[in-house]
Amino acid sequence: MDTTVTLIQGGNTRCTPANWRGSGEWCDVAKLYAPTAGTAWVAVDGRRTMLHPGQLYLIPPHHRLTHGTDKEFVVDWLHFQPLSSLLDARLSKLAAVQSFANRWSPITMALAEFFRQPTPSMTCRVQALVLDVVGETLERIPAESGRGERLLPALRFMDDHVTTAPRLAAIARKVNLSPEHFHRLFREQFQTTPFEYLLRRRLAKAHRLLLEGGLSVKEVAAACGYDDPYYFSRIFRQRQGATPRDVRLGKAAHHP
Repeated sequence: MDTTVTLIQGGNTRCTPANWRGSGEWCDVAKLYAPTAGTAWVAVDGRRTMLHPGQLYLIPPHHRLTHGTDKEFVVDWLHFQPLSSLLDARLSKLAAVQSFANRWSPITMALAEFFRQPTPSMTCRVQALVLDVVGETLERIPAESGRGERLLPALRFMDDHVTTAPRLAAIARKVNLSPEHFHRLFREQFQTTPFEYLLRRRLAKAHRLLLEGGLSVKEVAAACGYDDPYYFSRIFRQRQGATPRDVRLGKAAHHP
């Protein structure tokens, strides 16, 4: 399994009841929060977790999130995306925020500086932080059943053809299942449809290419299988919460 993660954005933010209240936005990225002052709450699909200083919290990807605070709340934070389709799918199965004692505070307290001016040494340390948290989280998730592991060839095929949107029958053939059986098993194992999964992976690829900054928005759209850059921009903004242009120029909203 590829354990590489893309570090998207992060920092240190002072939140108030006026500027930090979300109401059910869909979020495709995974998040780490390390509160330093005050308290707040985050709910994953309605299941609420209180956030306290001294703890580190993993918010799983691909869920509807609500959040808020009654007073001032200060948090070090980062957003990331796993490159591995299997790792991304397993994290998405989490039904609630995961909590850890923050033994990584020297790193979390430096996130704002890191995202302003990343260095090779801090990139390694932040990647190590994320992978340590993800590894500990995976130990809490029940081991995948044989039925789930059976879908791995299909996941790899989907990742290899994410920009061409292969038909369901072609994907199902990779694991010798009928399209109907495959669709049912896929949804049972990963709590999403194959179509939705492909869309997530396509937009995740687009986000990575935009962050790298070497391609125009039109070129990124084409590289991710979108013939119409305007349609790509509309879908991207709906799902990622920022326009492709703003992400490419580093002007996307910078918030937890």
